[in-house]
Amino acid sequence: MENYHRGLGFRYLLDTKYHRDKPVKDDLGFLPPPPAEKSYFNAPRFPLPEPKLDLGHNLWECLRKRRSIRKYSNQPITVTDLSNLVWATQGVTEKIGRHLLRTAPSAGALYPFETYLYINNVEGLEKGFYHLHVASFSLEQLKTGEFSRELTAAALGQTMVGRAAVVFLWSAVPLRCMAKYRNRGIRYIFLDLGHVCQNLQLAATAMGMGSCPIGAFFDDELNNLLELDGVDETIVYMNPVGKL
Repeated sequence: MENYHRGLGFRYLLDTKYHRDKPVKDDLGFLPPPPAEKSYFNAPRFPLPEPKLDLGHNLWECLRKRRSIRKYSNQPITVTDLSNLVWATQGVTEKIGRHLLRTAPSAGALYPFETYLYINNVEGLEKGFYHLHVASFSLEQLKTGEFSRELTAAALGQTMVGRAAVVFLWSAVPLRCMAKYRNRGIRYIFLDLGHVCQNLQLAATAMGMGSCPIGAFFDDELNNLLELDGVDETIVYMNPVGKL
């Protein structure tokens, strides 16, 4: 057997396969589903303007032009620019029962993740960390200040993080998905965020901006910046965006 077959990640892939001749069993016991969305009730909340959906290129042109871009200018983006980017990732397009269906698909419409933003150069918004409150399409202000150096260090020194106008950070909330899909649910979190990140890249391309997905970082340094416990909620993906 090849060495990689013995690795933890590969064993997870094997152990969470579905088989027609084997019932799905695990030893997790009852898993109570957590709230469908996180709210910071005491945080100042800033509603985002309606996105302008007639901006930019058509879908096919965006697909052709999409690239991971690591160099950005120091020009600010507008709040409307930010609104378009946020809407592309998690804009609500329909409500069915208790589910808020959005611009990106999710297994069981559970959306087992949260969206945070580091605002670095957006007109009208203070620098600092914010949380996206999906239902109200607004940003909850978590902490203000200059954190570009800390973010860059946490991202293994990738300088594009410190130069970006905004950095999207996504955390996994495993129990939100595992309560329904058990161990296999971990797969769906990463699939879901792949859809979300692609939407962000296409939106940035349509608006003449650059972006670059990042999966290499010191996890708990980012968790500490956002005051996440790293267990029930942990950062798993990030993407800086800036003007060219």
